[in-house]
Amino acid sequence: MMWLFGKKIKPRSAVESCAGRIVDVCELGPIQVHVAIDCRGAVCPRPQLLTMKALERMPDGEVLELLIDNPSSIEAIPAMTLTLGSTHLITVKETDYWSIYLRKGIDDTGD
Repeated sequence: MMWLFGKKIKPRSAVESCAGRIVDVCELGPIQVHVAIDCRGAVCPRPQLLTMKALERMPDGEVLELLIDNPSSIEAIPAMTLTLGSTHLITVKETDYWSIYLRKGIDDTGD
């Protein structure tokens, strides 16, 4: 167990396949999520390592949803997407955590 922001929580770090799950994300509309990783309660570098491992196994075009409550990971994940051959779609602030959406593959649409 660890203390984070005054709460005693147990790290989850669960990776699950979510093929077919649709998430309606503001600004982007519906996104099909293929893999979800729940890293709430985990500290650096665990979220980054799990993200790297999941993206290595995913085919191009699939979307990864990452749930994080660690502020340093919130900054690190989007910054490392290009080195992982991925595109950061959006980061959404929820009540107690952030949802980060990444697409495997580089978005070269010029937007």
